Amino acid sequence: MASQSERTPRPNHGEDAAGPERRPARPTSYDVAQLSGVSQSTVSRVFRDGAPVAKSTRRKVEAAARALNYSPSRIARSLITQRTNLVGMVITDPSNRAHPDILLHLGHEIQETGNRMLVVALPRDGETGQALRDILAYHVDGIISSASLDDASLEMCALARVPVVLFNRTQPEWQASAVCCDHVGGMEMLVRHLVATPAGRVTLLGGPQWSPVGRDRLHGAMSGLARAGITPAAVVHGDYTFEGGRQAATGLLSGHDGPQTVIAANDAMALGVIDACRFDLGLRVPEDVAVAGFDDIAQAAWPSYRLTTVHQPVRRMAAATVRMLTELVDGTAEPGELRLMPPELRIRATSRAMVPAGQPA
Repeated sequence: MASQSERTPRPNHGEDAAGPERRPARPTSYDVAQLSGVSQSTVSRVFRDGAPVAKSTRRKVEAAARALNYSPSRIARSLITQRTNLVGMVITDPSNRAHPDILLHLGHEIQETGNRMLVVALPRDGETGQALRDILAYHVDGIISSASLDDASLEMCALARVPVVLFNRTQPEWQASAVCCDHVGGMEMLVRHLVATPAGRVTLLGGPQWSPVGRDRLHGAMSGLARAGITPAAVVHGDYTFEGGRQAATGLLSGHDGPQTVIAANDAMALGVIDACRFDLGLRVPEDVAVAGFDDIAQAAWPSYRLTTVHQPVRRMAAATVRMLTELVDGTAEPGELRLMPPELRIRATSRAMVPAGQPA
């Protein structure tokens, strides 16, 4: 056994210690210039798009950069170009739960333009002032928001000269640039399908009262029913969740005989209504209760649901949103444009009308 004096001494962490070993410095353009035998300005031109550099020099500099594992600093470049190549993204919990692939589509489209996304998440619409201050502190080139922005937030962006595009919502009072699904037209289309056969007692399960998208969809449903000469038996507001839809259905559908129709403001609540009918109320879908939603989330097409719903062209909306923001940042478009994207009806097994031939399930 080793004696105390033979044991390995513990490192000295006192004032005379050298301290923790420093991380090696990142390679710089000066290092690349030294290794390749060119000037630092030549290195900068090699990594600047469109700058004239001889092919032999470019190959030499790029080889040195690979050897040193060097990549040019975007921060340093932004000081020259006055562009950070950052796009701020404001999302809300309801919109992200309804379409979790929204961020994926928007992120892909943003990266295709050579930019990167900075995300701030909010539990719901409203109170966006602090989120906007956080984003603007990074000197983003533009902002995409799937949350409704209050007046102060929009004014803050206008003063900072940072263009904003709203995703899947509008704010007409500000004439804000927006790309949006036609929620009103989509719900009117859905109602026309549902009332083509006897609808019976019609219940509208709307979204939260604070939701602008929910208000648009409820307006479309009421408009469609009015054209058909139908007054809804009940209009209630849910919370966009499966559990909320199931609880609402238990209260709304209990004790009512004869055919009924429930039109939900989103698919998650509609799926909750279906399971309430099947497991809580002993009702058949669609024979006793026809159910329809809006969004066309992945679960809507599952064999256990096959929900009749309205499909939002999320991927095309994402592409149009990024294109609009790019045009605003480049100064090739004027703010205030609204692009409404037409939705598509998905007729499946939860409505009473037959599925037309060739209709995607």
